[in-house]
Amino acid sequence: MRDIPITQSVNGGAEARPQDLIFLGGLTLGALLLAVVGLGNTPLRDWDEGYYGTVAQDMFQRGDWLYPTYQGEPFFLKPPLLFWLLLISYRLGDISEWTSRLPPAGIAALGTPLLYLLGRQLGQAPRPAFWSAAVYLTLLPAARLGRLAMFDGMINTFLILTLLCLLRGFVSPRWWLGAGLGLGAIALCKGVLALAFGGLIFLWLAWEGKLAILTRWQLWLGLGLGFAPVFGWYGSQFQRYGAAFGAVHFQSQGVARLTSAVEGNQGPPWFYLLEMVKYTAPWLLFLPGALIWVWRQRKQTWSHLAITLGGGFFLLISLMGTKLPWYILPVYPFYALLVGAQLEALWSYRRPYPRRLGIVLIILGLGVFGAGLYLGLRENKLWILPLGLTLFLGLGAAGLLLLRRRREFILPLLAGLYLSLGWLMISPDWNWEVNEAFAVKPVGALIRDKTPAGTKIYASIPYSRPSLDFYSRRLVLAAGEEALQERAQRGDYLLLDPDALPRFSRPGAEILGQAGDFTLLRTAPNP
Repeated sequence: MRDIPITQSVNGGAEARPQDLIFLGGLTLGALLLAVVGLGNTPLRDWDEGYYGTVAQDMFQRGDWLYPTYQGEPFFLKPPLLFWLLLISYRLGDISEWTSRLPPAGIAALGTPLLYLLGRQLGQAPRPAFWSAAVYLTLLPAARLGRLAMFDGMINTFLILTLLCLLRGFVSPRWWLGAGLGLGAIALCKGVLALAFGGLIFLWLAWEGKLAILTRWQLWLGLGLGFAPVFGWYGSQFQRYGAAFGAVHFQSQGVARLTSAVEGNQGPPWFYLLEMVKYTAPWLLFLPGALIWVWRQRKQTWSHLAITLGGGFFLLISLMGTKLPWYILPVYPFYALLVGAQLEALWSYRRPYPRRLGIVLIILGLGVFGAGLYLGLRENKLWILPLGLTLFLGLGAAGLLLLRRRREFILPLLAGLYLSLGWLMISPDWNWEVNEAFAVKPVGALIRDKTPAGTKIYASIPYSRPSLDFYSRRLVLAAGEEALQERAQRGDYLLLDPDALPRFSRPGAEILGQAGDFTLLRTAPNP
């Protein structure tokens, strides 16, 4: 990465070159391909995908774009941008996993080429900007979670867009309109994040000595345009629901998540550090050197950005009471900027070559290959075999080249990681959380086919599953012993597992069908 003064990297940007079009086109195509391959080959998962898919499906069936509902009840948890995108997708196609995931996955994928442009705007030459974007493209959490019907992958793209437009605005102030629109889009995904990112951006601008931007009308016009739909939507919710909306949306889903573990999602302060360790190898091996490099380059704009936005957000989520794996996603663009800078330093022979990393990569490749053979054959999941082989070849080749102090080690490493991610996404197990409980699609189809619309079903399951609500298009409620006994006497619809069936099936009950281990029936009410 070039050592460029602040005035040049912020105000001057980076001149476009023909090489930019090649890199930008390749990154865009690669990101979109990885985002859509196998996108609909697994069911929607609990909790977020099931919740958001059900809300969008509900709004689609009612023809209401303004007021989100969940099975007919007001849904106060999140702003509507994702629901609006899904409504458009459902209108153009059918209600399915593909149409539920395509809009957020496509937007999330655009974060990769936008990160390349952000690197260029920060003063990087084309090659180091490409390294950063390629690292981001091949990070497992960003690639996998960005494909889901959730807000978080889109938020990353909107954040990168906001920063790109903010920096570009120092060259041409009209770009500040885009910064306001990007921050407004984040607010339409998760309002509290717009406040958090706005505060961190303010700190970064203060560090850069660029707070004079706050006096520019183009920035305020952009913020006005970006937040007009935000204020309009929030105003409509308060007008219709009053204080009940604020109590849930801001208190239960906002402040409460900062101070306590909502719905039992808790963890130690080092929870996200462990997430990074578990899921960002092998790029994690280059992170210590990248942190040393960013400290040596601490007078540069790109290092200020990575420290303030990446480090600041990592600290914020680590201090939060509620811990969820996808909360760390906004850290990864800055993680990629750091590792990309380290890779460029190694490519340009400006850092001592860490030959020990070569040995680690070879050992890691052998471990992955052995694990792939074991799991693929033992679990009869043959798709793991080419994934393990691809990753082994990429890691092994990179390790051998590192031992020879050859800078080309980056190329097989990137290729191996990208192709192995492709194999993972083609497989039915990339969304592995859906295997944590019973398969919902056949049970949902049974309920949908055998019960009237609007019916509530009471089930002998330990917890209610939003994904089951999505596929059944009914509200399926987890019920305990007493509740099932009461509902059996009232003649309600029951979904019972083999243990509960003999206890709650009454004489005269009508068995409507079976799916998996579950039986759907309607009991005869007491006379």
